[in-house]
Amino acid sequence: MSKNLIEVFGIPQLKDNYSYLIKSNKDVIIIDPAESNSIIKYVEEKDLNIKYILLTHHHSDHTMGVKDILEHTSVPVYSPNPNIKETSVIINNEDILDLKFIEFEVIESPGHTLDHVVFYSKKNNILFSGDLLFRLGCGRVFEGTYLQMFNSLKKINSLSDKTQVYCGHEYTSTNMKFLMKVFPDFINLIDEKKIINQELLEKKSSIPFNLGKEKIINPFLSTKSSYFDNFKKINNYSDIEMFSYLRDLKNNF
Repeated sequence: MSKNLIEVFGIPQLKDNYSYLIKSNKDVIIIDPAESNSIIKYVEEKDLNIKYILLTHHHSDHTMGVKDILEHTSVPVYSPNPNIKETSVIINNEDILDLKFIEFEVIESPGHTLDHVVFYSKKNNILFSGDLLFRLGCGRVFEGTYLQMFNSLKKINSLSDKTQVYCGHEYTSTNMKFLMKVFPDFINLIDEKKIINQELLEKKSSIPFNLGKEKIINPFLSTKSSYFDNFKKINNYSDIEMFSYLRDLKNNF
């Protein structure tokens, strides 16, 4: 499959959710519809054709819109969990989804939930990370273990630095406040705060974000930061101990 010209549109939903539309010409793929009305309205106004729905996990704020969308138009629903009622295609780790104008690798990523997956397009350098990875943070661990979440994030570290990440929530401001409290002298973070504040001011969104930069400034993901390496040495933390320390702190922030 050659690289196709696509556009990605984030649709703000509920309090701080994002659903995404991947568009090529008049065809669209929907990812994690929290609610249907705004999506159907957008599709009708632009005269678009819904072709597929993809789900990252079973939480209702990522699936509640599916039922009404299917009443609007009947399309395949790809999900990792057969207990999601509207599922028509079960997806598994390392599946390759050829969806006409884009190809995704399914990456199993338990931790937030046991069924969580993310969708990665190597050709288009985009990742839909659901509630695994956020800008300057990661998802809460609800069903899995810290080790599972840590290992899931390690998988993301292996992806190209050019990757643009589309996550499931607008949590960036809160994540920034947390990291500034824990690492107040981290110069890369101070610089990033200015960039993020400008993005939020101009476009009311901090999404998408660059994975290469995130590997440096996000301590839940970091593999390329001498600052965090030094922090681990001072505190005698292994990588998983560092992750657990930060996740515990964030849970109570």
